[in-house]
Amino acid sequence: MRLADFIDANLDLLMSDWTNFARQLDLRRTAVSEQALQTSARSLLRQLAADLRAEVDNLGGPDACTSNATGGTARQARVHARNRLRAGFTLTEMVSEYCALRANVVSRWGREVDVMEGDACQDLVRFNEALDQALKESIARYSAGLERARDLFVGILAHDLRTPLGAIAMSAQLLLHSKELPEKCLKAAARIEHSGARMQRMIDDLLDFARTRLGSTLPLTVARTDLEDVCNRAVDEIRTVNPNQEFVLDCAGDLTGRWDANRLAQLLVNLLSNAVQHGYPDRPVSLRVRCVEQGVVAEVHNDGPPIPAHMRHQIFDPLMRGPRYGAEKRRTGLGLGLYIARQIAAAHRGTLSVTSSESGTTFKLWLPTDPAPG
Repeated sequence: MRLADFIDANLDLLMSDWTNFARQLDLRRTAVSEQALQTSARSLLRQLAADLRAEVDNLGGPDACTSNATGGTARQARVHARNRLRAGFTLTEMVSEYCALRANVVSRWGREVDVMEGDACQDLVRFNEALDQALKESIARYSAGLERARDLFVGILAHDLRTPLGAIAMSAQLLLHSKELPEKCLKAAARIEHSGARMQRMIDDLLDFARTRLGSTLPLTVARTDLEDVCNRAVDEIRTVNPNQEFVLDCAGDLTGRWDANRLAQLLVNLLSNAVQHGYPDRPVSLRVRCVEQGVVAEVHNDGPPIPAHMRHQIFDPLMRGPRYGAEKRRTGLGLGLYIARQIAAAHRGTLSVTSSESGTTFKLWLPTDPAPG
């Protein structure tokens, strides 16, 4: 009996084997019944049998296992992964399910075949190739779905945190303007306000991260902007948070253009915060801005240990956090600052790069004077 015919004729028996495997899992935490889970596995086996019977050309070639899966099996594998993700299966459990399906089919069919040769060997090879391709499609679909769900969760959480945080900030402001509170309480209110501002920056970064991960570009409100004013605002903001750190601001030339002032201030604050965190505390952090042909260049420099060579290519990756030097250095961010900074630069049709050596680290921002619309 050919393998495809065997699968169709013994679906109920193979599903019984699957049920025995599924009972080893904690299906009480899944969102659907055992019967519904069986339906997806049954559809996948039926499609595998149909593709085997049709003898799809790409399943027998030398690149079959590495090519992109096509046809009904690929589509059904993606549907299967989506169903398993919604049902609460882990990735390990889904892969284990494929292994169990393979073992059950091959084991039962092997007992039906007297001699494993000729057509039987071809069927076995094609079945394993088809199942491997289906597994690859399922893993890709499951991972993409899980990543999207995670990004949506982060975005929703960050958005919903804005309301209670706004109430905290307004209450702290009200306390700071009170003339009846003792000095000790005013200092506590100032700490609440400062911590709330830090939390707001982290929430803003999370929202921007979720937005870009979900395929959207950062929204810009472009208007005539004086970059020198933006730099002064950014330095004042970062100096408030780091009163013991020395900052040097040097602006030269015509620094006006059409940009989003708030976004550029966010970009510069992120770069300055990174410089403070990774630079020597007794050395100044500098921000130098100059006019160049058809644009402006801003450079943020700190004296400190160089970024390790193996980390420089991924320094702008999301959730990437550089090494910490010295016990006095505290990590206060989520590892999104440089990622968001590069996204803001890209939204302005600009570039953000880094150089690092024993003489320090410099982040270089180039912006066109009038970026083209997105």
